[in-house]
Amino acid sequence: MPRLLLPVCICVTLIAPGWVFAQTNRPVGHEHGAVDCNESPMPGKRPPNTDCAILVHAKFSVLPSGPLVWRFENFSTKEAAQSAATPASAVVEATGKVWLLTLSSKGNRSKGGTFVTETNQLPSIPSGPSYEIVVYQANLGPEAIVPVHTHSGPETWYLLTGEQCLELPGRTVRARAGETMFAPADTPMKLNMVGPGKRDALFIIVHDSSKPATTFVDWQPKGVCHK
Repeated sequence: MPRLLLPVCICVTLIAPGWVFAQTNRPVGHEHGAVDCNESPMPGKRPPNTDCAILVHAKFSVLPSGPLVWRFENFSTKEAAQSAATPASAVVEATGKVWLLTLSSKGNRSKGGTFVTETNQLPSIPSGPSYEIVVYQANLGPEAIVPVHTHSGPETWYLLTGEQCLELPGRTVRARAGETMFAPADTPMKLNMVGPGKRDALFIIVHDSSKPATTFVDWQPKGVCHK
């Protein structure tokens, strides 16, 4: 399929499993336009010669109870992390560490793990017959093109290095290395890498698995992240 290079598509849902999803699991590119983000040939880990990769797809049936957060923990081995995982968890490797990412109520901890951080309470996750967690890692510089888009579930970032600024209607959200941030479902957004160097981040979308995760839209950002 042709590579997607247009900065914005107008009110069109694009079908692919990367930052633009489909049920066919055939990648056509991703929402950051000129940067390829396809399924990693090393499941759970971004290859060292790629800037962006889809690390994990994980489906589960029922949302955990209570107000939900994403919890980030490190484990000594992948096997140890997998043994502590819940149906709403994903195990990935990044920056030489094993990460267990778990959708859970606030304050819970996994046995055997080293707690790193947890988000504040997430925006609501639209209900569906089942759900999908998709985890990515991207190491991108300020030149990366990120078309305006929405997601059918909330998106969460944990920054490993660098800085980013997300423009949403009427506000911006910013994060630096070691911090988390998120955006609500069905909300136009424009992601910008800011600061002098690259931004490396894990990011997660959790959504109704019967719907495409990403839709490109024609909302016009004001460019306030760069002012």
